Order: sequence, then C-alpha cells, then structure tokens
Amino acid sequence: MLALLSLVLLIASCNTPVTPDEPTPEVPTISFAANELVAEAEGGEASVKVTASATWSVAVDGQDWFVLASPAQIYRGESILKISAEPNNTKSARSATLRFSSGDQTATLKVTQPFFVPSLSFSQGEVTGEGVGGEVTVKTVANTTWTLEEEDIDYWFSISPKTIGRGENELKVKFNRSYVPEKRRAQVRFRSGESEVTLSVVQKEGESVPSGAYVPDGYKLVWQDDFSESSDKLVDKWRFEDWAPGRVNHELQRYVPDDRRTSYTQDGALHIVARKDGTQVISARMNSRESWLYGYFEAAIWLPKGKGTWPAFWMMPNDQSKGWPACGEIDIMEEVGVDANITSSSIHCEAYNHVKNTQKTGARTTPGAENEYHVYALEWTEDYIKTYVDGVLLLEFPNDRSGRESTWPFNKKFYLTLNLAWGGDWGGYAGVDESALPCTMKVDYVRVYKK
Repeated sequence: MLALLSLVLLIASCNTPVTPDEPTPEVPTISFAANELVAEAEGGEASVKVTASATWSVAVDGQDWFVLASPAQIYRGESILKISAEPNNTKSARSATLRFSSGDQTATLKVTQPFFVPSLSFSQGEVTGEGVGGEVTVKTVANTTWTLEEEDIDYWFSISPKTIGRGENELKVKFNRSYVPEKRRAQVRFRSGESEVTLSVVQKEGESVPSGAYVPDGYKLVWQDDFSESSDKLVDKWRFEDWAPGRVNHELQRYVPDDRRTSYTQDGALHIVARKDGTQVISARMNSRESWLYGYFEAAIWLPKGKGTWPAFWMMPNDQSKGWPACGEIDIMEEVGVDANITSSSIHCEAYNHVKNTQKTGARTTPGAENEYHVYALEWTEDYIKTYVDGVLLLEFPNDRSGRESTWPFNKKFYLTLNLAWGGDWGGYAGVDESALPCTMKVDYVRVYKK
C-alpha cells in the first residue's frame, strides 16, 4: 500500500509545470576613450571615441562657447562625439560638462579649453630698406589673424598686406626714395584682440638731389631765387597780389601784399602761410617780376597739410587781354590737402580748360609731398609742354601745329606764380578744416633755365 502511494505522488510531481527564472534587465553603459574632451585654444572641432551598450541622449550644460557638431544621441556600439568650439580669448581656461542619459542612468564628460595666446613672429626683428627705395620681404608665422595699425605707417614706406593670416605668410615693406641724409625709423604695430606685436622699420640714409640734377642738356641758368636774403628783399623779384576773398575760384582767403604774417624767408626757404586773421583767412600770392618765352622752370617745394589747402606753382601770360582761358595757363604743380600728396599738372586754353572739362592734366601720388621737399618742373618749347616731378615725366602736351591760338596760346611770355589758396572750387570741394590753420608752403628755390 505504501509503495502504491509513493508511485502516485511521483506521477503527480512529474505533471506539475516548472516556472523558469526571469532575465535580469541590462544596465545601459557608456564609456569614453579619454577622461576629458579638450578643445584647442584657437577653437575648432574636437572629438572623442564613445562606446555604448544602448542609446544615450546628450545635453550641453549651460555654456555658449561650444556646440555639438554631431547628433545629440549616442547609439549602441562605437561612435565619435564631436563639438565645435569658439576661440578662447578670455585670458583664462574654461570648462563645461556634457551630460548623457539613458533611462534612469546618467553619465558626464568634462569639456575643457585653455585660453588662447595669439602669437606672431617675423623672420627678422628689424626691416631695413635702402635710401634709394625698394622692397623688402619679411616672412611671418602666426596662429591667428593679425591686423596692421595703419596709423603707424609713415609717408616714406608702405606695408602689404594689411592683414596677416594664420600660418606662414609673407609681408612686403616698400620704401620710397629718401631725400634726407639721415636714417628714418618707425615702429609699426600688429593687433589681434588685446595682443600687440611690433616690428621696427628702418631706412638707410638718403641723398639730397644735387643742384641741377634734373635740368635737361643744353639749358643754362638765367634767373633764380634761393630765398637766402632777408624777407624785405622778396619784393625785388616778386610782386604780390592784393585780392579780396572770392575773386577767383570762390576761394576763401584774402591775399595780402608783402606781409610778414603770410610771406617771409627763413632758413634759406620762402614760407607762404595761410592763417586766421580775425574772421578771415589771409595768405599770399606772388608773381615773378620777370617773364619768359620757353625754357626749363624748376622749384623745390614742401607742401602744406590740411583739408582746404590749395598750393600751386604755375604760370600766366603777361598779355591777358583776351581773358581766361583764351590767354592760356600752365599749372606746373597743384595739390589739394583733402587729397594729400596727389600732385598734378594741367594746361588750360580756349579748347582745353576745366570749365569745359577738357583740360589736359596729369596727376599721381608723390609720397612725402607734405613731409619734405620735392622738385616740380616744366620744360616748355615751341614743340611741347612737359612737366616733371623729381625728374619723372608727369604731363606731356604737344603743339598741334594748327596755328590756332585756341589750342596753342603758348607762344608768348609767361611769368611764374607761387600761392597758397584756402578753400574754393577745388581746394574746398570737400569742405575746409580750420584746425589746419596756420599752414605753410615752403619753397627752397625757384630757378629758370634757357637754351
């Protein structure tokens, strides 16, 4: 009986179903190939390798100096997480946190960035140019963009480009010819944010132009004024105009005759000064007492600075009975201060004049025209009119041989004029700046040569 009962229990137990164990849920995991994600100080992309067992979302923890450059989710397996950072110009290192979440699991990764130190180096600490002028090339290495402070550029040199880019580049320093027997030196600054780097620029001694160096062959000196005598002697060779404002070209100055406030000799040079006198501006306009038909005419002039100035060295005929422009006019040198250092030459006659906008003109930049003496000259023959600056041709106007005075009234005697106007149709076309007053036009000499 007992055996039978044991058999029944054994059979019953065999028919009872067995419940399997429930699987344990997998905990999401994420790991990074580095403990920190380090961005370059210069900015740009930074990345880290990520390994995950599930999908994780990514959030940036309250900063604005970098953004996610890859999707804001990390998927199962291996992937690359990228950020894009701005340059760190704050002068201190900075950090932030990336936060990852998957279900109720979280993880973090620190993002750091050192502060950026702009650097710029030159292949030579001092750039030296020759007195005769020329160009010097300097190699640069920079880790960011640098900009030249243009206010440091002097009239005797130029630098290009004005902006230096990252990496290796070349900088070109161009020197104008020096007419002074001393070294010239300047410091130029390059800036990147608050950082500054300086470069020394030096030019070797130049040479003054030898007297008569530009005079064409076959000409001999017949008249000169080196302004080495006292101011009282000016009237021996020059006659002064006494004109009210606005008499010509709507100019603003009053020309006063032989007045030491507006014309005098000093240190071997003539000084023509435009200055305030009460409510008006006074200046000088002086004409040579002698006149000439054809010749080579030359003056060394140091031009004034300032918006509103209008210095000139030019010629008009003794016979002006036909009026202007039929009588003719030869402008050897003109400049207006608002267009500093741009010197020009023009001829005017009935056929060619600025009223008709048909005048014959040549113009170019004369570096240093307002900082030193330059030589302005005219060669006038029965065949042509040619003007020069420092011996280089500026304007050529041939005689058309038509026999018409309307195109060539330049067959009679002309006298020389030196003057400093203020304002007017051209000198004041962009307004005037009275803070430039008093201003001075200096003339080292005037010479006339004939064949």
